[in-house]
Amino acid sequence: MIKIFEREIPHKMDELTIEQFEKVTEITNNKELDNIERYIKIFEYFGVKESEWEEHDVELSDFIEKVREFNSNNYEKKDVVESIEVEGYTYQAQMKLSVKDTKMIEKIIGRKSHNWISDLLALMFKRTDLSNTEHYTEAHLKHKAKLFKQLKAEIAVPYLVFVTEKIASHAQSESSEGMEPSND
Repeated sequence: MIKIFEREIPHKMDELTIEQFEKVTEITNNKELDNIERYIKIFEYFGVKESEWEEHDVELSDFIEKVREFNSNNYEKKDVVESIEVEGYTYQAQMKLSVKDTKMIEKIIGRKSHNWISDLLALMFKRTDLSNTEHYTEAHLKHKAKLFKQLKAEIAVPYLVFVTEKIASHAQSESSEGMEPSND
């Protein structure tokens, strides 16, 4: 945690919830905001009002130091979590993607939803007592995404990296195949 005006602000992946991480990601990716506005909005999300920076007569260099502190060391690589228990149910995930999973992930990403991280985890983690048919129902996936928002963001990082690499690899192979000369 970092301190801003006596408030504890989470900044590491083992401190942030998935919901908080999604919000920080949403603000960070908002192209309508300049860099200072982005961090004012991020800190505001965690309870530090914009007016407080003025009330405390904070110099730009001190603000930038808080931004650096917020961005520093926010992820330590840990073992992949493949099994979690939420509300008495066990959910398991593997570092593999089926055709159906990939298709659904592309839809999740294509929706440009701000909740895509929890949606992705809801897809990857399958409840052990349900069939695949039950797992893929829209209502079940939405329910899990809502539950998973309260988990720590560190659980999501290995899956985000894995999915990003798989999709990038797939896109690269598609583009290089399209560039091959035809043998007609």
